[in-house]
Amino acid sequence: MAANPSQAQPGLLGRIVAALFRKGSSPSMRQIDSNYFVAGQISTDHLAPLKEAGFSAVCCMRPDGEGFGQPAFSEIEAAAKALGMNAYYLPVAGGSMPMQHASKLKAVLREEKGKILGYCASGGRSTMLYQLARQAAA
Repeated sequence: MAANPSQAQPGLLGRIVAALFRKGSSPSMRQIDSNYFVAGQISTDHLAPLKEAGFSAVCCMRPDGEGFGQPAFSEIEAAAKALGMNAYYLPVAGGSMPMQHASKLKAVLREEKGKILGYCASGGRSTMLYQLARQAAA
């Protein structure tokens, strides 16, 4: 993990964070490795700036209907596809960590050519699933 992601890639993270804050939301974003980032809940408005910053995919680890005002994954997926991005649904609920999702994330990390944003309510599940994916069987 980069000690200070903004120093590792000053332009990229600056543009992403500015885009995320511009729409009045404030998901916390962290860089986990060179191509995987995590954040809290995103909206469809965040996808175009993410695409511009080199992201090729988003991975939703949050079950639909978990939080008030949370956009359905189908909305995020449709907006992502319209921009030429991939969207993956790997919901993790109630402290469980399904190993099949870890294996799927491992495949996504291997196959995607651009940067990937994993998101949930806070970024915690997206980080934990990443750690499991690194250890999962192919």
